[in-house]
Amino acid sequence: MPAASRTIIMGIFVTAGRGLTASQLIALAAPLGVSATNVKSHLTRMVGEGVLRRHGRARLATYEATRDQARFVESIRDRLIENVQGPWDSTWLQLTLPVLQIRSQRERLHSGLWFEGFRTVAPNVYVRPAWPSPWAEDVARRYADAVAGTCLRGVVLVSPGDLSGLYDLNALDSEAVALASRIRRKARVNLGPKQAFVERIRIGGEVVQLVAHDPKLPDEIWGNRHGVRNLVKAFSDFEAVVAKPAAAFVEHVVRGSLGKEQS
Repeated sequence: MPAASRTIIMGIFVTAGRGLTASQLIALAAPLGVSATNVKSHLTRMVGEGVLRRHGRARLATYEATRDQARFVESIRDRLIENVQGPWDSTWLQLTLPVLQIRSQRERLHSGLWFEGFRTVAPNVYVRPAWPSPWAEDVARRYADAVAGTCLRGVVLVSPGDLSGLYDLNALDSEAVALASRIRRKARVNLGPKQAFVERIRIGGEVVQLVAHDPKLPDEIWGNRHGVRNLVKAFSDFEAVVAKPAAAFVEHVVRGSLGKEQS
């Protein structure tokens, strides 16, 4: 499935690793089939939504990710590093949160908790394994503090079913296996700078969408499902192949656009 224009635009910012002007972003989005009109429309909306911030005026204004969006990007990057975490002690975190009256705040809270691997077991009650530590506790504490909630940690003594069933791990594992296979095939193709950039954005967008569904669970829950781990390795190998030529293309386009803007 082709990546959405918004995903492509965020991928360009992440790949560029810097603030970009509208004209630079338009030039970088063109090889990916995103029109100038589409780019400008998304920039306006993303600034309004607090995803991007704008600095400066007129043609030389630059755009970059806000702090909240940067935190999301860093979390994704962390999931794409082959970290070896310690064993899980079988404890879980339980967040009990008050009902937020404003719908947009409720949706934002639920979305953030879902991204961090918390799942609902009752109205306004969320759980996840207390792993990896101290990351999981820090996340739970941040959400509890933000809305005056309560967080407990302990072993589950009674449950109507296996809590690992809260996660659709078989589907996630299957998707990760298929994507890792495609990425390995792409890594074997010799790509020039422009095509390396295009494939880095496209493949990166697919990987981000899938990894955003990764709830960061211990091996004891994943069992013999190794699809996500294999995907992380395949993407790391792919990045090693395309990163340098893709960066060269970005530098070429940015410098060319900057010269036109200043002329």
